Amino acid sequence: MSDKRCGKCGGLQHEGFLLDRAHNQARAGHWAEGVPEYWILRILKMRGRRKLPIQAWRCTKCGLLEIYANDPNR
Repeated sequence: MSDKRCGKCGGLQHEGFLLDRAHNQARAGHWAEGVPEYWILRILKMRGRRKLPIQAWRCTKCGLLEIYANDPNR
């Protein structure tokens, strides 16, 4: 497999993830479909929304982040 290169400067990119920290837990971030809607006390309504894991790539030369939410079922 060829190395992934930055679209901005051509530098080498490394795969990583966005960290989601809440309630003293650390998890990999996810993309959620739609506009944010809240219950009382600013709790997000998540039922029925499609959620996809986030894949992130960081350029080692310029620091540019490319973020993808690929659907593993496609």
